Amino acid sequence: MTTESTTLTQRQATNLDQPEEAEVVTVTPPVDIYENKDEILVVADFPGVPKDALSVRLDRSELVIEGMQAVPEGQPETRALAFSRVFRVPNTVDPNGVSAELAQGVLRVHLAKSEAAKPKRIEVRSS
Repeated sequence: MTTESTTLTQRQATNLDQPEEAEVVTVTPPVDIYENKDEILVVADFPGVPKDALSVRLDRSELVIEGMQAVPEGQPETRALAFSRVFRVPNTVDPNGVSAELAQGVLRVHLAKSEAAKPKRIEVRSS
């Protein structure tokens, strides 16, 4: 797979440091995007975010990924982190072919391409 920077365009970069008195800081997680003939793969870092605190949704033409990292026990001076990224998804993505998995703080979102968007080999016949 190769890195593809034009397939998904980021709609909004959210890096809003909250005032000092706020308990949650929203950050933009680093993301790599890869594409092959069958799918677009989004790989995002969500360190310390458990599966039940993670939200991945495809809303029309936008992929929204969000997660909340809790404050570690015994470290009240540490603020919780909220991760958020939103991407515009091309219309070549099959909404029924989207899946996600989280392992060791790395989220992988697989966006399958529709059959119509996949390259087709055309047979050349001789006469």
